[in-house]
Amino acid sequence: MRIPGALYAARGRKPQNEKDVPFQEILPLRLKNTVSGKADSGSDVACLQEMGVLFACLKDNEFVEKYCHKEISQFQNCYKFYMDRKFEAKQTVNQGIVQPGNNLNYKQLNKYMRRFPNPQ
Repeated sequence: MRIPGALYAARGRKPQNEKDVPFQEILPLRLKNTVSGKADSGSDVACLQEMGVLFACLKDNEFVEKYCHKEISQFQNCYKFYMDRKFEAKQTVNQGIVQPGNNLNYKQLNKYMRRFPNPQ
């Protein structure tokens, strides 16, 4: 969007002419055909809600576990479900299956991008 020069008159500065500053390409303006795995090392938090409910119950009952049996079993079930899901995801990654979706890891993205490389 071009801004009229009258708006800059109060500041004493006029806009720079775009033709006076030529574009210099430092890096190529195209994407690479690979993705690094640096962003996949983030922490994965599981069962945070259940853990909070469990700690609240333990605090209310002066950390006696026999009064919080329901909360403990809910937390254990949640964690077991999380570990099973994580194991299945790891198996699909090791098999090299690329499933459609927005939660691909870097290995799956690299395999997908090898199928459809950028033109050179």
